[in-house]
Amino acid sequence: MTGTDAIVERILTSYDTITVVGASRATYKAAHSVPAHMQRHGWRIIPVNPHAGQILGEPAYRTLADVPGQVGLVDVFRPSGQTPDIARQGWRREPPPCGCSWASPRPRPGPSPRTPGCSTWKTVAC
Repeated sequence: MTGTDAIVERILTSYDTITVVGASRATYKAAHSVPAHMQRHGWRIIPVNPHAGQILGEPAYRTLADVPGQVGLVDVFRPSGQTPDIARQGWRREPPPCGCSWASPRPRPGPSPRTPGCSTWKTVAC
């Protein structure tokens, strides 16, 4: 197992719920098929999409800030230019901020500056 594989395994075994920013209703998009795959394997999916009322049988929220309760793992399917603003939404939340963000693609392991002990594929600047 590579270092990146171990990081991904640690992330995925630490959370039972994944908030998916940019989740899609379009079944041909990765922003639908990836969360659908995760859902089939036991994770609860919380979709965030301002243009959908429901995705994968779950209510969709307009923004990350609108998701009620604690947010753990955030998987981002948005253009990279939007990820800093999405990260800021996560850190402004109450209750305390999300524990880990994961922006796709471009694997680049490394500790997140805001979440010690949690690495991400692409560290999102806050």
